Amino acid sequence: MKDIRNDDDIRLLVETFYGRVQNNERLNYIFSDVADVDWDHHLPRMVDFWSNLIFQTGRYKGKPFRKHMPLPLEENDFHLWYGLFVETVDDHFEGPKAEHAKEMASKIAASFSLRMKMEGKY
Repeated sequence: MKDIRNDDDIRLLVETFYGRVQNNERLNYIFSDVADVDWDHHLPRMVDFWSNLIFQTGRYKGKPFRKHMPLPLEENDFHLWYGLFVETVDDHFEGPKAEHAKEMASKIAASFSLRMKMEGKY
């Protein structure tokens, strides 16, 4: 297996990961039913987001946490999300960038979960 090297690899990661999200009953409910995500619009933004985190491209500007606040998220949802992310990375990549992506996903899940608790969401 190879490491994450470029935007084609990021695209593979994002599309595969969000395919798994859509196949997960709980997460699909949140993303597709409640948030009514337009996947054709969302996936390119997520490519920019992860490209920015992994390669510091500067292409993503935004505050993703705020978009998640109105959603009916529970603490375990972040564990589900992170587990699917790690599974996706491990199925396709290995190396320093892959490890960095998993580390960043862990920090995002922990941060979002903590902030939700602080906001009294659960």
